[in-house]
Amino acid sequence: MTAPGDRGPDQLTVRYSDLDVAGHVNNVAWLRFVHVGVSRAVAAWRPPGGSDRAGDGSSAVAWRWVDIRYRRAVQAVGTPITVRAIPVERPEGLLITCEVGAAGPDGRMTECVTADVFLGPPAPTALERDTPHACHASGTEPPARTGRWPWSLVVPVRAGDRAGGGSLSPVAAADLLQEARHDASSGWRHNIRGRLVVARTTFCLGQAAAGQEILLHSRCSRVGRASVELTSRGVDPAGGAVVIRSTTRIARLLTDADQEAAPWSDAERALLQDMGMSTRPGGAGTVPPNGHDPSGGCGQLDI
Repeated sequence: MTAPGDRGPDQLTVRYSDLDVAGHVNNVAWLRFVHVGVSRAVAAWRPPGGSDRAGDGSSAVAWRWVDIRYRRAVQAVGTPITVRAIPVERPEGLLITCEVGAAGPDGRMTECVTADVFLGPPAPTALERDTPHACHASGTEPPARTGRWPWSLVVPVRAGDRAGGGSLSPVAAADLLQEARHDASSGWRHNIRGRLVVARTTFCLGQAAAGQEILLHSRCSRVGRASVELTSRGVDPAGGAVVIRSTTRIARLLTDADQEAAPWSDAERALLQDMGMSTRPGGAGTVPPNGHDPSGGCGQLDI
């Protein structure tokens, strides 16, 4: 394991298009910032000995999995964003640790997002169906229980969603997973006090086929004291290949000033646990599928 010198932070700025309907920097925008740091780190990477094995990363390596944690919200357009990306070579590929921070009025930087991104040889056409943990970072949550997917949504794949070789780009994958989260939560979020926040997302990527649609499935996989986890996957409808797999931890803030998630009430827990029953084989549950609700808002603080 070898760590190169720190190449220094990248300087970016929040734009209007980075904000969601609630006025917060969107999850996908945060991943764009991470993507900039990763791309520049890979382009500048030189393994020991001076060879150019990684090159610009366009063909030799691909994003395989991501573990991203959201810590603070940003609302102001024009906020300076600093991205620091540090690559570490491992036998199986390249692990890049990213720190994304925002500068306040006093000039001090506040950590907003941290991410671990693993790059390696391009994945097979489809992710392994029975071993999802093989795609994830060590230390992330175990794979969800098998069973039914109570929420499903078909989303068109746009031309700009594809990267080299026809695979989905990481930012496009995050965008699709946000659609899946929003669709899954649209029917029950209005029975939860406060606001739902995305605290952490892990996802792994396979090669996307040439189809023009992705079928997104989601289910509630775990109910914690003050959080709930949604497991989602993206499937190529033409051949059934799983091209995205993800677990997202969602918590609840009662007020904007809260720094910690508030525990669920008994009624909220009963609602969430009832959704969890929907993942058991043969159990349809009482929460029906819901269509995408664009008026609800989606982003870091309102999914």
